[in-house]
Formats: sequence, structure tokens, C-alpha cells
Amino acid sequence: MTEISHRPTVAIAPSETVAIAPSETVAIGASTTVAIASPDTAAPPYDADDVRQLFDRMAASYDRMNVALSLGFAARWRRQLLRLVGATGSPRRVLDLMSGRGETWTEIERRLPQAEITAVDFSAQMMAHTETRSRTRFGGRVRLRQEDALNGTAERASFDVVVSAYGLKTFDAPQLERLAAEVERVLRPGGSFAFIDVTEPAGRALRIAYLAYVRWIVPLAGILLLADPTEYRMLHRYLSAFGDGSRAVEAFQSQPGLHVEVRRYFFGCATSISGWRA
Repeated sequence: MTEISHRPTVAIAPSETVAIAPSETVAIGASTTVAIASPDTAAPPYDADDVRQLFDRMAASYDRMNVALSLGFAARWRRQLLRLVGATGSPRRVLDLMSGRGETWTEIERRLPQAEITAVDFSAQMMAHTETRSRTRFGGRVRLRQEDALNGTAERASFDVVVSAYGLKTFDAPQLERLAAEVERVLRPGGSFAFIDVTEPAGRALRIAYLAYVRWIVPLAGILLLADPTEYRMLHRYLSAFGDGSRAVEAFQSQPGLHVEVRRYFFGCATSISGWRA
């Protein structure tokens, strides 16, 4: 019999499969399979209410934490994101999905100076910050909608551009398909879209280093920002489940009316999904 750990053990009958809570140990007999659940490796929650509450709790420091999560490239990747949408035909009706605290608006207006921006987020605390940003930095001209991006109220073919930064990883595969369908629905023919999010790098060494950074350093930064590190450790779980972003790419490619292009940034630490509606 082989023993795991130096803590008290639990004997398991041969051929039995047992799920173990973190810090528990077992004594293993022949043909025994053991599954160990860890708070950092278990599947993250994708229920809308759980995700909404998570972002409500992170709202006060989320813009700064995005800088940490993106290795300091957050602003640069936003600029690159907006370069993926056409700049002709201004003013343009722009929908900013999962808008967070409105960090992408400056890049939208730089790319599209007369854009009519509508920002959507379902977190009440995030929207409170966007209301302040719209009033103090944008003259109150950004239209704000507190609603779920998967159940939007926008009319069909009502936007020229749809953008989103760092919101894809908190969706599972079926939700991503619904999101892609919603993008196709609200875009006018010829309209463009661009999404970007952090992803796992392709190289094994860089991937291990980056995941260790997200798992340990980002929560530590949360402590320094007087935030709950548990919330930011949850981002590691979402990032691990999101992987290289393939499920998001497949979701957008599954929409027959969307032409899709995929780009990788900084050895795969971020991935953009962009294109236009036929």
C-alpha cells in the first residue's frame, strides 16, 4: 500500500474512485483511482449570477488588475484591438460589450473620433464606475446599459462596430456560441467586430511561467491593492479553462454570417478574434 502525504489517511477499497477535498489524503490499494479537487484547478463557475457577483467584488481595482494580468500590455492590446475595425464612415455606432469600467472608450474615440458609443455590462458596480467615467471624461455622451451581453436589447443590425476587451474567458462553450450569435444579430451587413482576451501562451516554458505568474503574483498584487486575492485567484481558474482561446474562435467561426480572423500577441499571451458580417 502506497501512502500519499504525511497527514491522516483514509483506506479505499480496490477499484474504488473517490473525490478528495483539498488537503485530504488517502491510502491507495491496487487499481485505485484518486481524484483530488483543488480550488485552483476545479472548473470555474459560469453561472451568470456567480460571474456578476465576482465582477461586482472586483470592480474597484479591476482596471489596475487588468494591467497586471496582461503583463502590462493591457493598453497596448486595446490599441491593437481597435486597429482591427475600419475607421471609415464616421460617425459610427459602436457597441462595447462587457465594457467593465470603460477602459476601451479612449481607444474607440481615438480610432473613431465621432463614434456613438453604447457600453454594456451586467455588473452594477462596474456600471457605477462607467457612469462616473462617462460623466467626468466623456461629457456623459456614452450610452450605458446594465444588461447581460447574451440577452441584449439592441435591435437587429443596429451597430456598425462591436468590440470587447478581456471579457471572453468567463464564458463556457455554449455561452460563447450565444455571444457570437448576438454579435452577428446586432451588426449591420458589412459591420466589423473585434474581441481580445488574455490566453495561455503556446510554448510550454512560457505557459508554465505565465500560469505561475497569474496564479501567485496576480493575487499578491490584489493584496497590495487592498483587494481580496481570492477573487483574483479565480481569474487563474478562468484563464486555465479558457486555454488558448480555441473554443471562442470555434464559436465565432460557427456563425455563417461572420468572416473571422484570429491573431496572437506576445507569443500567444493574448488572442484577438475579429472580422466582419457578410
